[in-house]
Amino acid sequence: MSDIIFSFVFALVIASNPATPSDTCQKFFVTTKDGYVNIRSSSQVKTGNILATLPSGSSVQISQHRQRWLKINFPLSGWLIRNQISRISCDAGRDLLMNLGLPTMTKLGKKSQLGDEKAAEILVKMSPYLDGVSEEVYAGVIAEWANQNPNFLVSILNRENLSIRQSVLSSLDFGLGVINSPERQNFETFLQHLSPQNPTLRDWHQRIPVYPTDTLPNKR
Repeated sequence: MSDIIFSFVFALVIASNPATPSDTCQKFFVTTKDGYVNIRSSSQVKTGNILATLPSGSSVQISQHRQRWLKINFPLSGWLIRNQISRISCDAGRDLLMNLGLPTMTKLGKKSQLGDEKAAEILVKMSPYLDGVSEEVYAGVIAEWANQNPNFLVSILNRENLSIRQSVLSSLDFGLGVINSPERQNFETFLQHLSPQNPTLRDWHQRIPVYPTDTLPNKR
């Protein structure tokens, strides 16, 4: 009898929950085919009001709408044009990140290595709002840029605000690998030729290292 009751209850549970969580998960994601979207401080397109850029496949939360604009409050507070995001399944959002967002990030990195100023400014403004696999890919892209054209990277970072510059340098620190990696040594050698007053050099020395120089316990 208990088996019959259990089967009946189980059937009711299944009927009331016809889909698994992975099937029902839906969020707003950046879906623009450009591969990234600009997040602005106001609901208008004008010079100087870009706060950040997010790659396609990034999840966002909406807090307000104004005509053709939407305001988001996650992963940061700002405005974007409403046709640049869509409500889709979480699986579709991940696929979009892997198939469009991350490749766009890599393309921006290649252009930045060649001195493309627009691509460079888009790329550095992504840094504070990435996580997981996108953060790992980004770290590698920035590290490659630092090894191919460090002077241009530093010149771009010197123009950015402190929070963006520190975030990019944290990603770079991770992307350069362990303390004795050739990539890190090349970048450190380049830094030695900069003025002590250089903002990027100053912030590099003040960062909290991703790879501590001494991981062994102190001997007494």
